[in-house]
Amino acid sequence: MLRRGKVSVWVGNMKSEEELLSYVDDGTFSRDFDFTINTSFGRELKVEPDPVSLASLVIGFSSWQSFSEAVVKKGNEGGPRSATCMVILYAFDYIPSPRINTNARLIYLGAFDFS
Repeated sequence: MLRRGKVSVWVGNMKSEEELLSYVDDGTFSRDFDFTINTSFGRELKVEPDPVSLASLVIGFSSWQSFSEAVVKKGNEGGPRSATCMVILYAFDYIPSPRINTNARLIYLGAFDFS
């Protein structure tokens, strides 16, 4: 059961679940964003075959109704408005590092409240 807190969200345009899993699980993702993934974080990901709106992409994640509006708003305020993939780390309030790889394959969208 997830508890109230923050959820950190990244989006991008990878073509398959295997490609996304490889990027996240081989350590490249955590190096690109300069943090260590704690195995106690709840992690979920999703990949669509073609770009979809963030409003569509966020549907189906655990507790998605509690943070979907904020995710879409952030995308509309200058972030990407569509993507093929999304990675969510629950109970994690990521604070962007000054050492983020500007060529990372995902874009950090933000940390949002969820319940």
